[in-house]
Amino acid sequence: MRRRRGARPPRAGLASNRASLIRVTAAAGSAALLGTLGLAGTSMAATGAAAHVARAATPVDAAASCHLGNGVKHVVELTFDNVHYFRDNPNVPSDLEQMPNLLNFFEDHGTFLSNNHTPLIAHTADDLLTTFTGLYGDRQGMPVSNSYQAYNMDGANGSFDTTDPASSFAYWTDPVDDTAKTPNAAHDTNPNLVYSPVPPATAAHTVTPDTNTPAPWVPFTRAGCDVADFSTVNSELENTTPDIAQAFGASSPESQQLAADKDSFKDAETADYVGVAVHCAQGNAFCSSATGVKYGQTTPSPTAVADVLPDEPGGYTGFQALFGHRYVAPQLGAGTPNLTRNGYQVTNAAGNLVDENGNQINGAFLTDHPGFPGFGEINASQTLAYMADALEAKVPVVNGYISDIHGNEDIPGLSACTGAPEALGSGTACYTAQAAYYNAAFGTFFKRLAADGINTSNTLFVLSSDEGDHEAGANVGRAIQPTPASCDGVTVACTYPAGSFGELDGNIAGLLATEKNDTTPFSLEADTAPEFYVTGDPGPNTPQVRTLEHDVSGLTADNPYAGGTQKIANYIADPTEEAILHMVNADPARTPTFALFAKPDYFLYNGGPTCPAAGCVTVNDGFAWDHGDYAAEINTNYAAFAGPGVKHLGLDGQAPNTGRNSAGANSGQTVVVNSGTTGTWMDETDIRPTLMYLTGLKDDYEHDGRVVTQILADPNRALGGPGVAALGACYKQLNSSVGQFGNATLQAATAAAESSTPGDGEFKATNAALSGLERVRDALADKIKGELEAAAFGDQPVFDAYGQTFACQAVISAAKGLAQHL
Repeated sequence: MRRRRGARPPRAGLASNRASLIRVTAAAGSAALLGTLGLAGTSMAATGAAAHVARAATPVDAAASCHLGNGVKHVVELTFDNVHYFRDNPNVPSDLEQMPNLLNFFEDHGTFLSNNHTPLIAHTADDLLTTFTGLYGDRQGMPVSNSYQAYNMDGANGSFDTTDPASSFAYWTDPVDDTAKTPNAAHDTNPNLVYSPVPPATAAHTVTPDTNTPAPWVPFTRAGCDVADFSTVNSELENTTPDIAQAFGASSPESQQLAADKDSFKDAETADYVGVAVHCAQGNAFCSSATGVKYGQTTPSPTAVADVLPDEPGGYTGFQALFGHRYVAPQLGAGTPNLTRNGYQVTNAAGNLVDENGNQINGAFLTDHPGFPGFGEINASQTLAYMADALEAKVPVVNGYISDIHGNEDIPGLSACTGAPEALGSGTACYTAQAAYYNAAFGTFFKRLAADGINTSNTLFVLSSDEGDHEAGANVGRAIQPTPASCDGVTVACTYPAGSFGELDGNIAGLLATEKNDTTPFSLEADTAPEFYVTGDPGPNTPQVRTLEHDVSGLTADNPYAGGTQKIANYIADPTEEAILHMVNADPARTPTFALFAKPDYFLYNGGPTCPAAGCVTVNDGFAWDHGDYAAEINTNYAAFAGPGVKHLGLDGQAPNTGRNSAGANSGQTVVVNSGTTGTWMDETDIRPTLMYLTGLKDDYEHDGRVVTQILADPNRALGGPGVAALGACYKQLNSSVGQFGNATLQAATAAAESSTPGDGEFKATNAALSGLERVRDALADKIKGELEAAAFGDQPVFDAYGQTFACQAVISAAKGLAQHL
């Protein structure tokens, strides 16, 4: 979500288990174990990327120049913001159950996988970047999102001391987007999307944090295909400052327009230049022929700019891009009044683009100003119209992001939403009306594409969502329930009495001061999974940090939905465990002192040591759909594929009424590995390599994900080899943030953080064991994913798949053993 952020079981006695803990510690870090697993001498050093030779630019049509494999002529990739397959309230049909036009399309023509999973932390920026790159946050640079803190070098001798906040949403090549009102003079200036070719925490050589992550449109544009992005993530301009100056130039007409606008929100410039982009193949007419009358000018001039990617492996020169609705819309048909294609309306009488219902697409907060409608507000009818317009304008690859239906999106014509609150409970009238509106939009979209001859015989369709949510509020089986208790939202609307719906906003600094008398200075990345950055960046073993961890883990609050006082914390991860969970990128200024995974009803912030009369924890009914956290309903989502090369399996997984939800007395307390979901287990890193395989393309780096072989109609010989599918399945449990290995180590890390033993011995011994396990895991994962990558993109046989699976299982078992002995 972009608008706002966009109990462990008791452990056995410590004394009797100390010897076992030390044995696990020694084994995990030993060269003997590396040798046993066949990894002795494994290097985590970066590998070089193959060079690409630039082709001469000649004006060509994108549809004719686009060369994809396996009979694919178009790619349509849809990403949702928090739209769910599994139910949130067990009595209310899920989001996708209420959109049968979408769900049935994938189940009838391809494969819908209901057992997909997020990285950590599970927020829009990290999740979508993982989806579009196939990399975890430690390698693509954005593990903590949708915003983060970065230490300033304002301490003694340039050491880390205080932090500045930064936004995750910045154009692909932007440096850290410091959002402090007055940025610290010593703030972080490394790339926002700082790249690492290997997990940086265990790299053989320190990864310098000065390189951008490779861009996801590049394989397509190099193959002659234009790529359109509508409200996706960092592939279009995200902010007016600094993006307009960087894209168009500091003295450009666009920058002059921005400077002249007295509106502090810069709504006009956001509508004109943010949120929409087309990255063109070399010399393609969509960009090379684009002209428009710019601000302060009276005659048309070219509107495309150089598509600059200075860090792209193999170089990237001679490519152009169009940024913004103002410059893209004319290439889609804007300027021609009452334009239709195959009976579907593209523009209105004024010549402006319309959504699928004929409503003019206006900029957010503006009246009769054509433009981008906003990241948080863009609905299905708008995104799908953009995408269809682009496909009809011969742009073969289109990516679109669609806002959720859990907030009141102020959609024109939906009377059920007039006066409805910002946060909508499951089964409320506005929620159900928006689901129906989305369903109709998808019905129109697929019919329109079919009329254009765009279907699963020639087009690869991909669907996913950034993450799930925990519904913080009344629910079936909780201390407070919606009314009537049997409401299903379809035949009987659900209502939520005042005070029964909304996240529990907690001032964690106030809680620490009042409950623990702890006023340690720290910055906080506010979240349901908040990250702590202790001032001065002290190490994890220092008394200051260890006291703060103990105090945070012991905080309590009254939860009206749970019906009593409870601990707020579920899990704690210090930097070693953060690295295991892929939360530590190549920029040391961005490594949190520790991360807290709270019970997901809570959203925690730093409001200072004093709380208001209402208390340190209060119900906020403006927000109720919490994510980022570590819980099955948040970390479980879906992916779907349909088109050439995809098996027609229908549903791979279980029905939407059988998955994890936010109901029950144990709401939010089940994690992925204990959730009982069935079907092919995958995570968001797998979407990109599968897409690349199906289109016959290849990225310039090794993915963290693997090709989902289970959905391939005709896998190559190497991927179809004996034991390869089983190796891929074990690899997911080894390397995923929410797989078996990550779950076991997080349990161990939390127990260690909460421990109090002489000399802090248990904490130190456990951290040493975790560090050893991390090195072994990363070495083995590097070996496995390298072989799976070579199998997918080079048809090279996987060596001893059964032996590697045995090694994989052994490392997972070692992690479980550590957790069980604490």
